[in-house]
Amino acid sequence: MLSALVAQPMIKAVLFDFNATLIHSPDWMALETLTLPHAAFKLLADRGYIAPLSPDQLLEAEKVFQTDRQNANLTNRETSHVADLLTMVHSLGYQDKVPQSLVEETVAILHRNCIPNVALMAQAETTVKHLQAMGLRLGIISNAAYAPFLTWSLEHFRILDYFEEIVVSADVGSRKPGLEIFHITLARMGLKPPEAAYVGDDFHKDVVASKQLGLCAIWYRPEGDSSIPDGEPVPDAVVSSLGELLTLAEQWILT
Repeated sequence: MLSALVAQPMIKAVLFDFNATLIHSPDWMALETLTLPHAAFKLLADRGYIAPLSPDQLLEAEKVFQTDRQNANLTNRETSHVADLLTMVHSLGYQDKVPQSLVEETVAILHRNCIPNVALMAQAETTVKHLQAMGLRLGIISNAAYAPFLTWSLEHFRILDYFEEIVVSADVGSRKPGLEIFHITLARMGLKPPEAAYVGDDFHKDVVASKQLGLCAIWYRPEGDSSIPDGEPVPDAVVSSLGELLTLAEQWILT
């Protein structure tokens, strides 16, 4: 159910989070946060570039990867999966066997393999099409360690061309809930914060961050409790389906 909480001025653009807002992909999220070391070195071994890792080597690679991911979360500074895998390769002394070009190829293969299991969130396609038809500009701001995956996923569902800007943390070096990635997106699109709405499912990374910057913050809650945590900023709207954004958009256009 749509809950519009705060009146908004004229909105010119709608910016979206990616995972769990526009798409659903458990395989990709596992690769993003957990399985890259095992998957990457298994692929390299299967293709004959290295011997299979010992348990101790795999443990070392996983330790390096988790340290990189934890640092990214703590500092809001992003590294890419290519950089992460290069660090793991060097930590194991495999840099002569696995040059950067092979690291890049390996990361690409692993992400390509996730595409068949990506699903669009309900009403995502029709919503973005209608929002653009209403004259609203569209963009994406995403925490992701490999930017091409977003492009490939959107191409797979034939909705890539609806998005004017796709800003990915791996490309710009900053991640939500830090505000820099929002500033970068607004600058690229020539927008002031009150001229953009931001739609995301994560209260802290999406709602709190966008409210701090002055965007229209829309909390997407298809499931679960939508009560606002005590002491936290109030989102400008709460929606349980993406289709409800069209009702909000009609109000923005009439304002």
